[in-house]
Amino acid sequence: MNRYLSLIIQKANWKKAVIFTLLFVVFYILINFSDIGVAGLLKITHGANILDLERFGYSHEKAFQILTALGAEGRAFYLTKILPLDFPLPFVYMLCFAGWMAFLLKRVAVKEWFKYLLFIPFLSGLFDWLENICIIIMLKQYPMVSAVLYSAASFMTVSKSIFTITSVMIILILLVIDLRTRNKKSITER
Repeated sequence: MNRYLSLIIQKANWKKAVIFTLLFVVFYILINFSDIGVAGLLKITHGANILDLERFGYSHEKAFQILTALGAEGRAFYLTKILPLDFPLPFVYMLCFAGWMAFLLKRVAVKEWFKYLLFIPFLSGLFDWLENICIIIMLKQYPMVSAVLYSAASFMTVSKSIFTITSVMIILILLVIDLRTRNKKSITER
């Protein structure tokens, strides 16, 4: 594992990070702003939204309210249009976040153990996939969804959010370190 993480960092470059970012942006726009994504769902449901966007979890009652507000047509749309798009998205943002982390870790030459930070985007994606699986089961079982499943889905949503926010924060911190290092080098070279 150690060797693979080192290889990822070694092979990282800004071009790959930008390509992964563009791919992420395309999927993000498709899922959130197209007629086969959340924008299309909002038209059908007159504003009722999806569970995935409840960043900090939800109670059994709140999740049931959201699923009820979607209506039968909205739940079917969520299941057949949005969720199929939401399965490749975690892979794409894992590549994006890990790509930027690896590139910046390579540039700032931090301690050896920092390479393990690359697991954080992968945990974010893993919890996103688990959340999607829970939501699929909930949509298929509605209205007879167990409280345990609602709790599991909420836990996956919160975990996904924590690891996603952590990934972004690490990228920003590494970027600041990189900029400060480059700035110090340019000052000392003058």
